[in-house]
Amino acid sequence: MPAKASGEIKTRTVHQPQKNGDVYVLERQTLYDPESKQTKVLSTKLMSKIPKGSEIPVATRPKKPKIENNPEIRGEITASRNRIGMMEIIDHIGSASGIDEGIYSNTDIGTAQKVISIARYLLASNGQTLPGILAWQFNHPLPYEDGISEGIYGELFAQVGRDESLQQNFFANRCASIKERAVLGYDSTTISTYSENQIEARYGYNKDEDGLKTIKLLTLYSIETRQPVAFTKQPGNLPDVITVENALKQLSMLGLGNAEIITDNGYYSEHNLAELFLAGFGFVTLVKVGLKWVKAEIDPHVNDFESVSSVCPFDTGTRGISVMLMREFVKVRKYANKKGGLQKGDEEIFRRRVYLNIYFNSARRVEEEISFDEDLIELRKNIEKGIKVDDLSKAVRDKVNKYLHIKRWGSKTHVSYNEPACREAKKYFGYFALVSNCEKYPFECLRKYRKRETIESFFESYKQRADGTRVRVWDSGTLRGRLFVQFIALCYYEYLSNEIRNMKDTLGVPNGNPEHDLAANIKLEMKLKAWLDNSPIYLVLQWFDTIEGVNVSSKLSAKRWTTEITTRDKLFLDKLGIKLPF
Repeated sequence: MPAKASGEIKTRTVHQPQKNGDVYVLERQTLYDPESKQTKVLSTKLMSKIPKGSEIPVATRPKKPKIENNPEIRGEITASRNRIGMMEIIDHIGSASGIDEGIYSNTDIGTAQKVISIARYLLASNGQTLPGILAWQFNHPLPYEDGISEGIYGELFAQVGRDESLQQNFFANRCASIKERAVLGYDSTTISTYSENQIEARYGYNKDEDGLKTIKLLTLYSIETRQPVAFTKQPGNLPDVITVENALKQLSMLGLGNAEIITDNGYYSEHNLAELFLAGFGFVTLVKVGLKWVKAEIDPHVNDFESVSSVCPFDTGTRGISVMLMREFVKVRKYANKKGGLQKGDEEIFRRRVYLNIYFNSARRVEEEISFDEDLIELRKNIEKGIKVDDLSKAVRDKVNKYLHIKRWGSKTHVSYNEPACREAKKYFGYFALVSNCEKYPFECLRKYRKRETIESFFESYKQRADGTRVRVWDSGTLRGRLFVQFIALCYYEYLSNEIRNMKDTLGVPNGNPEHDLAANIKLEMKLKAWLDNSPIYLVLQWFDTIEGVNVSSKLSAKRWTTEITTRDKLFLDKLGIKLPF
């Protein structure tokens, strides 16, 4: 009968030969397992070794202790390394622009730090998706030092999405930074989504033309300071033209009751003009020249475009005139007026002065004529090949009925042009018009309208540099919070972009200061300007992301240093007003 296992741990010395001829002397602890009927090795410790050709054991070199397991070693030196160049630039932007203060002053410090940290990541990473922040934050210092995780930013978006006071107070803070009369571009873009949980995602006009449901993002943008000041979101199927009334209410609450609003023709309607007049806002809006009342003013003023005084001073290919009109508008009463005998919903007629600024560009006329002719020629070929008119879209069918004559003889189809109708259409090619209640000088009106186009670059930046192409959240409230954080990131981007634009205007330009106007300094500034001209904002930030800060300290002393930088890079930082911390 075999002996019963004792269950004791046994220790014994083992000699283990090595390939080089040495013999390791090991202390091994074992324990017999009666279930598996095997002896298990619990630990093995190297005690000494017997060199090749010898019989005398020699001590081996002790294993180097780990720093984290040795308090004495751990306490001698502590060190850290962070990428500080790019983050110092972004930190300066947040402080100089007042953006960070607008967040800190309207919520608790923890929420503010999270919002600012995520917005800085979006700017610094050129709009990379948020899971990337998990690793990125380890060597990029952020205001929220406890670390951003997926759970944290998910909860943050839900919390901020419900905090309408934070959002509106931040918008008011942005508006307060506009010192003079605000001139605001107002426009929209669409965000596509596959989500079925976003109740505002609906099929409508999709500016990306990807066939998906969309949510509409409407933004107010200061065209003078190049800063976004407020936004809202709406279902994707609502047309732009019905959104103006709510925008006027928001502007009044934000303290911009005397603002001038610039829009394109997607927002033009008689109702909107009436609302703008009644709210006391100035406005400039693009209007279609096909409207009867606009065409009625073009015909008697055709000869006025031949004068030299009609030439635009900043675009000599464009000519412009202004016509002052008194027009009637309709006001629908929202409340009853017992004294006047008016009921809620009754219509009242009022008259206001408007300025119709009409422009003509001969190059634009040629382009429109070529496009018009090419479309008709293509339509004629397709119809003669057998394409049925009924299969075309309504807009194309209307064009066919208006500008083409179609005759059929059996299986043959003959298509000719309605020349009188074509001539009438081309009569107004090259013209465009702006309607305003405050801009009576055509070229000042045109200057402000063209500045409105900067909002288009803002929307491009939103989608390309703030991860704004897709929704990426589950519900509507969380989406609002995410949009707000992305809005903060775009505020950073637009402010830095404007600072660099202003900087480039002064680089290499003598200013009368002998020290500044030295040939060597002018040459250095021109070198910086050439680099900025050829480097987008993202690459400028990435260039400075190579600057690292190292902080080393011990019981006796502490030292800090940064990566060396070139004179050109130092000039850029100096122009922005940035000094590296060490």
